[in-house]
Amino acid sequence: MLKSKSFLSIDLGAGCVKVAEFDQTDSGSLVLKKFGQHPLGLPGAQDAVREGVVKKALQSLITDQGFNAKNINACAPGYQVFSKFVKLPPVDSSKVTQIIQYEAQQNVPFPLEEVVWDYQIMGTSPSGELEVLLVAIKTDLVDKVFKAAESHGMVLNLVDVSQAAICNAFRYNYGDLEGCTMLLDIGAKSSNLLFFEKGKMFARSINVGANSITQEFSTEAKMRFPDAEKFKIEQGFVSLGGAYEDPDNPQQAQISKIARQVMTRLHIQVNQTMQFYRTQQGGSAPDRLFLAGGASIMPYTAQFFAEKLNVEVEYFNPFRAVEIDPSLNLEDLARVAHSFGEVVGLGLRNVVQCPVELNLMPKSSLQRQEFNRKKPYLISSVFGLVLVVAAIGLFYSQVFGEKQKVMNRLQTIAAPLQNLEGQLKPEESTLATQLSKVEAFEGLVQQRFYWTDLLQVIRGSLLEAESEAQKRFSLDAGLWLEALKPDSPGIDLTGAQTFDDWDDDEDEASPMMDIEMMKRYGLLPMGDSGGDDDWDDDEDGATSDEDNEDLITKLTLSCRGVNRRAINPNANNSLAFTLLQKLQTQTNYFNADDTKLIGELAQVNAEEGTFKFEISLKLKEPISLVD
Repeated sequence: MLKSKSFLSIDLGAGCVKVAEFDQTDSGSLVLKKFGQHPLGLPGAQDAVREGVVKKALQSLITDQGFNAKNINACAPGYQVFSKFVKLPPVDSSKVTQIIQYEAQQNVPFPLEEVVWDYQIMGTSPSGELEVLLVAIKTDLVDKVFKAAESHGMVLNLVDVSQAAICNAFRYNYGDLEGCTMLLDIGAKSSNLLFFEKGKMFARSINVGANSITQEFSTEAKMRFPDAEKFKIEQGFVSLGGAYEDPDNPQQAQISKIARQVMTRLHIQVNQTMQFYRTQQGGSAPDRLFLAGGASIMPYTAQFFAEKLNVEVEYFNPFRAVEIDPSLNLEDLARVAHSFGEVVGLGLRNVVQCPVELNLMPKSSLQRQEFNRKKPYLISSVFGLVLVVAAIGLFYSQVFGEKQKVMNRLQTIAAPLQNLEGQLKPEESTLATQLSKVEAFEGLVQQRFYWTDLLQVIRGSLLEAESEAQKRFSLDAGLWLEALKPDSPGIDLTGAQTFDDWDDDEDEASPMMDIEMMKRYGLLPMGDSGGDDDWDDDEDGATSDEDNEDLITKLTLSCRGVNRRAINPNANNSLAFTLLQKLQTQTNYFNADDTKLIGELAQVNAEEGTFKFEISLKLKEPISLVD
C-alpha cells in the first residue's frame, strides 16, 4: 500500500461551501477520500454576515463528514476577487515586475496596500505582447478565511481564485482536446467564462449568477428566499420559449420564465465575451461548451445554450482523471461533481505543476501562521531559559558566598600591607621627581653634542658628493659650504663668515661661527661669565615658553662649487643633486621628503669661476638655542 499525505480543499463559494479530502500518493496521484457541501443561502453573498455563516458551515461539514486533515488549500468566491487580463509591451525580463506593479496600481479598484495581489504570465501574443492574468482580493477578506480555518485547528497553505482553480482542473482532465473549448461556470452570485485553445487560457468574470433567479422569483411569488431557493432546486427549469406550453403549476411556469430571462442576460455577456476573445485576443470560435457550477444542472440549461450558441454542450467532470476511493458512493458524487471543479483544482496544487499558480496569502497571515507553528518551541525555550537562569542564579549565589569568605581572609592579611603602602607613597613621589630631573639632564647632555654630529654629517655628505662627481666626470669638482642658516630669523650659525675649502685636509680652515654659539654647543670650553653654563635656570629643569621660540626645525645650506660647465654641461647639476641625495639618506638627522633644493639651479656662464645653490634641510629633531 502506498503511503499518503491527506489534505483538504475548500471552495468558499458565495452560495455553498464545498470540501474534499484528498490523498497525495507516492506515485504522484490525487485520490479523493471524502467530500461534502453545505449551502449558505442568501447570507453567503452578504459580506456583513458571511464570516459567521461560513464558520458554521465549516463546523457542520467537519463534524458530519469527519474530515481529519489539517492542512488546507482554499478558494475565495469569485465575486470578491478582482481579475483582469492585461497586455504588456515586449520588455526585458528584469522590468516585467515593475511594469506589472504599475498595471496593478492602474487597474485594481482598491489601494494596493489594502489588497493582496498576484499575477501570472499566461503567454505571448503574435505581436510579442505579454498576456498577464492579474488578480487581487482585499486583505481583510483573506484574513477572515484564515481565521475561519484557524478556529477549527487548520493550517491554511494557499488561497487561490476560482478562475485559476477551475482552469487547472480542466487542463488536468481534458488536456487532450483540440480546437477552442469554452467552459461556463455558473455560480450563485457570479459566473466564470474560460476559453482554452492551443495551450493558452483566457477568462472573464460575469456578474450574473443563479441567486438572481431565486431573488426575482422570491419577489414575484412573495416567498421567503430559502423557500424560493428550495422550490428552484426541486421544481425549477429553464423555459424553452414560446414554442412550448407552460406547465400547469403557475409558480413553476413563473420560475421557468425568470430562469430563461436570467440565462438570456448571461448569454448576452457570454456572446460579448466571445466576440472580444476573437477580435482582441486572436482566438477562434469555440467548438464546444462545458457547463459547470451549481446552477448549471437546472433542467434545460444545456439545451438553452446549445440553441443560443449553436455548439455542442457537455457537463464538466473534474474527477475524470482523479482516483476515487472505493468506499465513496459514486451516485452521490455524480450529483455534485459538476460543482467541484475549483475543489479539484485546489487539490492539484499539491501534486502536480499547474498551468496557473497564484497565491493570495497576505504577509500578515503568513507571519501569524509561522508564529503559531513556532509557539510550542518558543514556550519550551522560555521555560528552559527560566530553568537555566534559576540554575545560574543558584550557582552564582554559592560562588558569592565562597568569594566573601576568601575576601574576608585577604582583608585580614592586607591590612598591615596597606599601612606599609601609605608610608612608601611619599618616597615614591620623591623618587619620581628626581628621575624626571635626571631624564631632563640626560636630554641636555645628548643635545650638547647633537650639533657637532650634525655638522659632521653635512661635512661628510659634501665630501662624498665631491668624490662621486670627480669619479663620474674625471675632473676636479671643488665644493664648499658658504653659509648655514636656520629657519629662525636673525640667527646665522656661521657668524656671517664663509667656509673656505672645507675638505679632508686637516690644515684647512674649519667653519666659523659665533664664539658664544660654539661654547653653547660644546665646540669651545664654557666660560664663567654671562651665565652660559647655567643651562637650566629653573629648579625643575623645565624650559620657559620663550625658550620654545628658539627651536630650530629647518636649516638652509648655501653651497658653492667650481664651475665645470665648460668641460661638461651637466657637471654642475650633477654635483648639486648628488649632494641632495647624500643628505636625504641621512634619515637619522633629516626628513628625506622635506629635504630638497631651493628654487632652480642658477645657470652660469662657462667663463664664471663658481656656481651657487641652496638646499633646505628639515631636521628630524629640533635644536634648541637655549642652554
